[in-house]
Order: sequence, then C-alpha cells, then structure tokens
Amino acid sequence: MTTRTADQKPLLPVSVARAALDATRSDQLLYAGTSLLLMAGLRRDEATGLLVGDWSPGTDPQVTIRGRRQARTIRVATAVAAAVDSCLGEEKAGLDEPLLLGLKTAGHPYLFSRLFQARMRDAGLYVTMHDLRRAAIAAVVRDGTPTGYVEAYFGLSIAASGKQLVPTSEEFDKGIVALLEARFAAAA
Repeated sequence: MTTRTADQKPLLPVSVARAALDATRSDQLLYAGTSLLLMAGLRRDEATGLLVGDWSPGTDPQVTIRGRRQARTIRVATAVAAAVDSCLGEEKAGLDEPLLLGLKTAGHPYLFSRLFQARMRDAGLYVTMHDLRRAAIAAVVRDGTPTGYVEAYFGLSIAASGKQLVPTSEEFDKGIVALLEARFAAAA
C-alpha cells in the first residue's frame, strides 16, 4: 500500500496538505468538501454524492458513504463536522437532498474538481483532490493503524469486497479520526 512506482507522485507533505485545506477556507462549501477529502479521506465522488440523510452531526459526528462500493459509516473529525455544519446552517433540507449542494450540479459533474483546482492554482499549489485522500491514508498507515482498520475506514478494495482480514470493533475509527484531525486540522 505504501510502495511507489516511477509514475506516481510522491506523497503530499503534511504542510502542503494543510496549505491546500487553508486555501479553500474563504469558500464555506469548498472548505467543507475539501475537509471531507483530507480529514475523512473521501474520494471526490463520495463527497459529492453525500446526501443530507447520510450526515449524523452531534458530539460523535458520522457520515454514511454510499456509491459503487459497499456502504460504510465512519466517524469524522470535529473540524470536518464544523465545516459541514456551517454549510448546512439552519436550513431544513430534505434527507434526500445533496449534503454539499452546489459542488455537483446537473450538467457539471466535475464542478468540485474545477473549483478546487482553480483555488490550488491561485494558491500556487500543485495538489489534486486525490493527493488529499492519499495523504490521509498515508498518515494513518504510517501511524501503525492495523491494515483492516485502514481498509474499512477508507473503503479500500479488500474491505469493499466484504473480506475481513482484521476484525474491526465498533469504535475502530476513533483513533483514525483523532490522528487525522491532529495531523491536518492543526493549522485551522
């Protein structure tokens, strides 16, 4: 999982990942989406595919990720929850409405990518959305988190296939969330 081939970009340093997140701070919606990519390790399509009904705010915020892969529910950092909650505000959205309304609109499926890349260019950063996910996974792997926990949290191929190499406890993701928040939200 940590091997690198010649055509792969090197992993994003923590300082650059934080700078990318900080570069989106002035746009509430873009910041919430970027927070989900970096501090929850979501894929772009997972973040833009979230519905209001997938979000469980509160003292133990969680999100259910659905899509082409097996659905999974994970805890998220309080910094992510604050960013998402600030987008939702006091609006009463239906459970089947997009969580981050405006990052993926009909006829513009790559709007989030375009907005993100424009912001990175403006900030002078060469960072892709996938770089943020890779940075999150790398931070957790480097910390020594069991492979099964990493696979289950990030929805990687083995866990997505239903194979369970390492049994996960109900609260397996608390350590992952604490690590991601400490690593990437520190500049917030």
